[in-house]
Amino acid sequence: MENNNNSQTNNLIIKRIAVFMFMFALSGTIAWFGSVFYNNQTDLMIRNVVMILAGTGIVIFSYIMSEVHGFFVYRNEGCYGRFTLTYLISLLVSVFLPFLPVTGWPFLVIFVLLGVFSNGITGLAAGSLCLLLAVNFAGCDYAVFWMYFISGMAGILVFATLDEEFKVGIPVIISLLILALSLTANVILFSQEKLSAARFMIPGINLMICCILLLVSLKMVSSIVIHRYRDRYMEINDPECPLLVQLKEFSKEEYYHAIHTAYLADKVARSLGIDDAAVKACGYYNRIGKLKGENTWENISSICDKYHFPPKTRQILQEYVDPDVKMVSKEAIVVLLADCIVSSVLYLFSKNPKAELNYEQLIDTVFKKEFETDELWGNEISLAQLCTMKKIFIQEKLYYDFLR
Repeated sequence: MENNNNSQTNNLIIKRIAVFMFMFALSGTIAWFGSVFYNNQTDLMIRNVVMILAGTGIVIFSYIMSEVHGFFVYRNEGCYGRFTLTYLISLLVSVFLPFLPVTGWPFLVIFVLLGVFSNGITGLAAGSLCLLLAVNFAGCDYAVFWMYFISGMAGILVFATLDEEFKVGIPVIISLLILALSLTANVILFSQEKLSAARFMIPGINLMICCILLLVSLKMVSSIVIHRYRDRYMEINDPECPLLVQLKEFSKEEYYHAIHTAYLADKVARSLGIDDAAVKACGYYNRIGKLKGENTWENISSICDKYHFPPKTRQILQEYVDPDVKMVSKEAIVVLLADCIVSSVLYLFSKNPKAELNYEQLIDTVFKKEFETDELWGNEISLAQLCTMKKIFIQEKLYYDFLR
């Protein structure tokens, strides 16, 4: 088991190094190509290549640190290729943007996409490099840099605050308004020509194109990244899912235990604002390994592979079942406590179906027992969240009576 984990870790490290080496080398190549394309002198070419390589190194470092410390927005863990491709395409697009009027550069879209595929700091650093390259090749005033930098930074910040619903309407409006203000303050007001409707035409087209590109690209992000596993969760979280039907045929006791655990865990997860779909799935399937004999992680893992479980669900199940993996996620703790409470109630009712249980005392005992172990220490959940969980479990007194 340990050898398999080490092998997977080594493969992940090799993949990461290969992707980032490719990203580093190709970014320098793009800077060199742009310099040759615009007939830059040798000193300018060296400057462009060195600055882009140095900046790309900073972007890579920021991305790795974000992964290590969990600073990503949305679900970008391990998705090096997606970010690398977006970054390199953005650099290449920046090489050719000087052919467009300065007021028509769609850098708002570039900043937002780079931020959505990583996090605020990484996206801002990557977007700034792309903008710097375009400004250098266009030979324009650095007020242009500040104009798109400020609007891009605003775009990254407003989109980084979205929750799992990913409602983009207000962030799109805010980012476009800031872009419009930046274009007006930096370009239109300083124009030497007489103000006319024609002066606003290109900035207006830029705003319209940015709006369309943002809506289209964010729709793709929502489908590919944010809600990538929505349909799969709907299938596996259906009580009539074929896998749960197999569990019911195997053991009705295990099936109803899973149903009750999933209900309580889902209720708590929604209140805490964590991944309720993944928590519910883990409530259903934390004992599914018994279909193959013992409820080991090897058996559960093979079932996860066969039924294409989402990665987050696999991670939580492994934390919960595998004794060699530390339980750190909030989702795993929620499943643990829900499972313990259901197990305790079912056990007491099995001994005396007519027993009048003191649910508050029972739940308090479960929490104290878990605190005596190391399960509730050294993980992501806070004491305040544990107190909230405890209150929610106690509020479900009427539900526990259905477990008789």
